[in-house]
Amino acid sequence: MPGVVISTAVRTGPSSATVRESSQLFVVGLAERGPSDEAVLVQSLADFEYKFGGFLSSSYLHPTVETFFEEGGTQAYVARVVGAAATTGTKALLGTGGEAASTVLTLDATGPGDWSGDVTVSTEHVGASAFKVKIYFDTELVYNTGTVTSVTQAAGRINTSAVASRYVIATANASTTTRPAVVTLSAMTSGDSDHGSVADQDYIDALDLFNDALGTGAVAIPDVENTSGNTDYTVSEALIAHANSYNRIAILHCAIDDDSTAASDKAESLSGGENAEHAALYFPWVDVPTSVAGVTRRIPADGYVAAKRALAHNQSGPHVAAAGLLSASRFVSGTALEIDKTTGDTLDDASVNAIRVIQNTVRIYGARSLSADTDNFRYITTQDVVNHVVVEAQRTLEDLVFSTIDGRDTIFAAIASRLIAILAPLRDIGALFQAFDANGKKVDSGFTVRCDAALNPVSQLAGGTVKAKVGLRTSSVGDKIEVEITKSNLTASVVQ
Repeated sequence: MPGVVISTAVRTGPSSATVRESSQLFVVGLAERGPSDEAVLVQSLADFEYKFGGFLSSSYLHPTVETFFEEGGTQAYVARVVGAAATTGTKALLGTGGEAASTVLTLDATGPGDWSGDVTVSTEHVGASAFKVKIYFDTELVYNTGTVTSVTQAAGRINTSAVASRYVIATANASTTTRPAVVTLSAMTSGDSDHGSVADQDYIDALDLFNDALGTGAVAIPDVENTSGNTDYTVSEALIAHANSYNRIAILHCAIDDDSTAASDKAESLSGGENAEHAALYFPWVDVPTSVAGVTRRIPADGYVAAKRALAHNQSGPHVAAAGLLSASRFVSGTALEIDKTTGDTLDDASVNAIRVIQNTVRIYGARSLSADTDNFRYITTQDVVNHVVVEAQRTLEDLVFSTIDGRDTIFAAIASRLIAILAPLRDIGALFQAFDANGKKVDSGFTVRCDAALNPVSQLAGGTVKAKVGLRTSSVGDKIEVEITKSNLTASVVQ
């Protein structure tokens, strides 16, 4: 009846509306359903389940995404992996009259898997020539084309619907002159995800779906390198290479039963490779709740780490470490191993970031990168800041491509001003380390920008190339606080 109706709901997922691009997670894994040829944006666990289905016992993708959103993450891109022999369910709708034996409209499931067997289709005639197509999933109506007058129109409505296209893709027989015959709830055929044949290379190949247009962030593959004793780190190396190519950070984990020695060995192996400044290794696995009260599930820490990284970036910026008090868990309930201070120090020396229980809460207790160049890239935040500058510079300078070089250095000033506009805010929030002399006078702002005639001789400009140079000094991370406490007796002065 007339009036005001107000409803309430419970929201799971990110607690902040702020989404910095650098806070994104790119994650690869196995899923029940969904497309396997594109990276799909999800912004909550409900969104993920709507597009990719529920929990699979053969994969850590679902609980990783769940942990990411429950711990404060904001948005993730998901790449689904299937086997080489994966098949997609289908449903052929036949015509009427003289075309009763011909397919006039084909519906293919959106992505491989046996889930398509739960999709049913019905058609009904309206008047002399119109019709409707209805699509059901798990017996619930999810889409109705409404009244249409041709199979081409029906296919167009299905394929442009954000709802229908999550389940089926329609193809019309353009030569048909009839409508589909009446069908009462007929199921699509079941496909097959072929998860049993998925190999490491399939996960690596899926990284290509995360193209550079999606921007910066962190990338992870929780379903791999989980067997204890494994020393083949091909996937981790591929993650690092991908992170370097796309200005991202690779979040790596150890095997489920690895001890601190095995974790240190993995770090040592990877730190000797190229581009290790783009990667961070976390240990051990963590425990998260399940739908059964009192029962937990053990998973790689990728989603937890990515969430706290997102929280740091969204609240402050790319220079803030996803560690310490900021990383205190609200969903993760425990760790696979109890790590004491001595073991934690050993792991830190090996460039492994420990996950520890501190003051009765799970926290990330490390911010190290895997780089052997500790003078420049000891902390993963350094590369995060550099990634931010690179991505923003590429984006803002793109608008100046094809600008006129007019001889009055106009383009030099435009380039310099845009670069300064990126760096100055980083200085202001403390991401860049400013230098001061003994009298408190500023020596530099933590960055320099040059784009002038000295860098750009006329002979070079004639070829269309304009060069600029940026220098920056990133702030460090205070991961160790040392306090000396001296006790004095009653007859002695207090030491200061």
